[in-house]
Amino acid sequence: MNIEEFNKQSDALKAEMAERMNEPKRELIYDGVMKPELYFNSPIRLAWMLKEPYDEENGTGGGYDYFDMFKEGEDLYLYKFKEQHKVTWHPMIYISHSIHNNFQKWEEMDYIRDNHGMCDVVRKVAFINSQKLPSKNFTHTDSAHLWESIEKNSDLLERQIKMLNPNVLIFGNTIQLYERLLNIEVGQFTKSGSCSYLIKDGKLYISAYHPSQRSVTRNSYVDDIISVVENWSKK
Repeated sequence: MNIEEFNKQSDALKAEMAERMNEPKRELIYDGVMKPELYFNSPIRLAWMLKEPYDEENGTGGGYDYFDMFKEGEDLYLYKFKEQHKVTWHPMIYISHSIHNNFQKWEEMDYIRDNHGMCDVVRKVAFINSQKLPSKNFTHTDSAHLWESIEKNSDLLERQIKMLNPNVLIFGNTIQLYERLLNIEVGQFTKSGSCSYLIKDGKLYISAYHPSQRSVTRNSYVDDIISVVENWSKK
């Protein structure tokens, strides 16, 4: 699929999602990839498979694109990632940057506070939320509502994933949300450090802790995922 066709299909899907999902005072936050020309031209099409976005504390808001957060021409570290939700975003930035830069390990990488340009990688990585409206409980997920949304709109979510066609999918404590949709089972995964992985039909599926986790050190979390992707890339 060329970029023009992808953009056309993406716009059509966005419109259909908005028509089916939007509620009064609670509207679609459309995700996917900001720069498809960079994403599709990379040998590794990386997607972070997440739960849901959030906006206002009362569960309202939305009506914009996820990538409005990643404005062109902005220093993303200063604009977005210096303070806001850094415990979640920083590990994803380090891992994404490494995967697109020869699999540098934690000790080899700069700190993003010293190299703000590392944050730009978010513009060529896919972010897919299983539920597209602002979380009703703000930063705390209502599991029943999350599953209801996934079941109701699974066909749209499946279309989005097929359009983006990632070949490396990282699940941040979300594997259970996508198993049936992707026809995979966590029992098929192989343990590797703090994460586990499955290679199926040439694609790499990684089940990991949520990026804000406190179960292992950040360097172990980052390096364990990077090592799995690097090993897969050499097969």
